[in-house]
Amino acid sequence: MHANTSRSSGAHTRRSVLGFLATAPVAATGLLAGAGTASAAAADHPELDAKITEIINRPEFQGARWGMAIHVPATGETVHRLNGDELFPAGSTVKYFLSATALSALGHDTRFRTDVYRTGPVKRGTLDGDLVLVAGGDLLMGGRVRPDGSLALPNPDHANNLPDAVPLPGDPLRTLHLLAKQVARHGIRRVDGRVLIDVSLFKPGLEPIALGALKVPVTPIMVNDNVIDVVVRPGAGIGAPAELTMTPDVGYLRIINEVTTTAPETAPQQPFAFVDDVSTSDGTRVVRMTGRIPLSRSQAFSCYYLPDPARFAQLAFGHALRRAGVRVAECSGTADAAEHRAEHLVAQHFSPPVSEAVKVMSNIHSAHWPYLVGAIAGGDRETPGATGRAMQRALQEEAGLDPASPDNGRYTADYYVDFLTYLTARPYFPHFHDLLAVMGRSGSLDHVQVGSPAAGHVYAKAGHVAGKSLGTALAGYIEPPGGDRVVFSMYMEKPQSPSDDMNALWERGTEAQGEIVTAVWENVIAR
Repeated sequence: MHANTSRSSGAHTRRSVLGFLATAPVAATGLLAGAGTASAAAADHPELDAKITEIINRPEFQGARWGMAIHVPATGETVHRLNGDELFPAGSTVKYFLSATALSALGHDTRFRTDVYRTGPVKRGTLDGDLVLVAGGDLLMGGRVRPDGSLALPNPDHANNLPDAVPLPGDPLRTLHLLAKQVARHGIRRVDGRVLIDVSLFKPGLEPIALGALKVPVTPIMVNDNVIDVVVRPGAGIGAPAELTMTPDVGYLRIINEVTTTAPETAPQQPFAFVDDVSTSDGTRVVRMTGRIPLSRSQAFSCYYLPDPARFAQLAFGHALRRAGVRVAECSGTADAAEHRAEHLVAQHFSPPVSEAVKVMSNIHSAHWPYLVGAIAGGDRETPGATGRAMQRALQEEAGLDPASPDNGRYTADYYVDFLTYLTARPYFPHFHDLLAVMGRSGSLDHVQVGSPAAGHVYAKAGHVAGKSLGTALAGYIEPPGGDRVVFSMYMEKPQSPSDDMNALWERGTEAQGEIVTAVWENVIAR
């Protein structure tokens, strides 16, 4: 199944989509939020209770508040519950709602199609017209998809702008190079017109991505996760300018380097920043990069979030065409939404299916999914983000939950256990399950409780919270071989103090939550 990006006049309006959603039946789940276990006392497991008490009362968590719900749906047993109806910041575990909505609304096998059309005839290898790349919502254009079809899912991820990250392996313009080679095989050796990018699949928006006040444009085109990777290495000596390596470099960005090299004993690495970002007359950018890096550090990383993904893609596609032997005169101008004739198709690319694409849930990808759901499944190209979020709320209502009960990204442990339990009966659950990290084995939990007897049997997602308070979240499933599935969610929130090491507290919090899961395995499941 492929995402339908044709310019059909029969698209549903936002009003009709919301009207349809309002009539969707609400399933009776009998889970934590209903008449089931929300008010039920936890079962009697004194060894487990004592272990959890010991963990959450450790000195590093002094002043922290904890909430958790651990439930066995098959038996209705609440294994442990602590502040299950209190609100906690959920961090990245909110991405559960995004991925489940995408699978439910779009279908696990949907693929996003990127087409390239010509607007004129080809005579003796010369295109008398424009070359138009029609963006279809593929969020994995670049180095995300390896040549063997598998996904690059590094931790940390480069698109989350962490200093220990590295650029994705492979070619950041891989998809554009594949399209450009198809254009050349079509017999086009020269384009006398322009190279254009059609982003009319939906009206672009601007969304925050949990990195301070930063907002990023959301459009149907995403190349290299809509970032330019900048690797920073120390200069030749103390006080020297740092060395910057920028990829992909297609002429879109010029960096004025003000990053300096410092002595390792006098200053820590100063966060990098891009300041005074200016657009030039041709849509390219000039920016100053500030910060410092100790001489003792081999390298660090920062990424520049593209303020105009379509212009970047236009220059990048022109670059790819030239590498494929296609001479391009001009990469400027804006494409108009238009019906393209099938006989004018000169290149086409299909993304991996949604079941694979939703595995990539960096903050910038998370901002895009409601737009894709709203535009494609909801048929709303004018306000797709609003419609996509409405469809997400509708899914929560189908689970018997009140989508208005969360407060500014804060959820209860009961809420998550209800939602995760509801998903286990959905036809797309196997695909949802495949998205999860495995404690002690893979993904963001590969380093958590590696030697635990529960390692390899816990499928979950972790979340981290920063701001006035620091916190961690962990929610998912414990899967005993031949036993009943356990659904759990747990949260820790601690007011931030100047002495807190944020990353260290996150690591300790996630490891402690992994210990609690291990304690459930040892004291409940394995007995």
